[in-house]
Amino acid sequence: MKLNLFFRILMMMAMFTLLAGCNGEDNDPVAEEEFVFPSKVINHITIDESGTKWFATEKGIISFDGNTWKSYTDDQHKTTGPVADIVFEIAPGMKKIWMATNSGLSAFNFETDKISTSNYNTAKDDILSDSVSAINVDNKAVKYVGTSKGLSILKNEKWDKFYGRNGEEILATYKISSVAIANNGYIYAATMGGGISRFKYTDAVSGATTYNLPWAGGLPSENVLCAIADGNDQWYGTDSGAAFHAGELTKSGWTTYTREEGLVCDTVYAIAKDLAGNVWFGTHKGVSKLIGDQWQNITKADGLLDNKVNTIAIDKDNSVWFGTDKGISHYSGGKWVNY
Repeated sequence: MKLNLFFRILMMMAMFTLLAGCNGEDNDPVAEEEFVFPSKVINHITIDESGTKWFATEKGIISFDGNTWKSYTDDQHKTTGPVADIVFEIAPGMKKIWMATNSGLSAFNFETDKISTSNYNTAKDDILSDSVSAINVDNKAVKYVGTSKGLSILKNEKWDKFYGRNGEEILATYKISSVAIANNGYIYAATMGGGISRFKYTDAVSGATTYNLPWAGGLPSENVLCAIADGNDQWYGTDSGAAFHAGELTKSGWTTYTREEGLVCDTVYAIAKDLAGNVWFGTHKGVSKLIGDQWQNITKADGLLDNKVNTIAIDKDNSVWFGTDKGISHYSGGKWVNY
């Protein structure tokens, strides 16, 4: 009898200890201090050759290598304000990330043991404006800089400028939202209100033309929010749907996609093509994925952090990163992780 009572007491003590371990704060693991985003608004994502993800936010830039988050929002890096666009320039022995900001064009120069910063602005350079909304770099290291007063072109530390086809000057009149570079050397500068300005550049602009209505009949709107080059073809996102344009002819080769075809929303902020050939669209009301001629729509109800998707990037493992107004979503293997 005494032995049974002893075992009962031991069992009660063990149960009490187990409950204390589950509910007591003293037994919880100590969580590491969480990384604090300088801003939840993500304007652009790019991924470098090592797989590190870089995010342009409304308050500087941050990076994530899969394990560690880093912030570059300080006076040393001079990226405390909004960064609208970012792009990498990679060459033997050199790596730079270029940033479009509202105080000019900036670049981080990655060296062996440090990061130095270069800044270009109207106080000391021939850039057209300090208000920079878009940036891209071609395979000859020429930088195409969308400013509020036109397109500035930086080649071998010398500046040139382009306002659009003669007599139109749409790049000086309308905000430049995006700059895409095709394999054949054509540059496509998308604008908010003037359509797309297309040209080539060596030491001067050549072959300039404009994709606008009614001539470019497959373009849903002249308010073009994003542009990407797919080989020599192009994809455009507008406030009235998306468009695919095959080739170089202004009037032909267009395919338009709207809600009638399956797009979740006609306001398209971002487009990306994954390694399997599927096309992703970031819109005001979620994400659409075009698989051949079939559509899959994804919203917050499916795991997306926020329905307003500003930017999309495809990772080296074909997983997809989405930048929203409320942070970052990562989609991999059918699973979502939100930051």
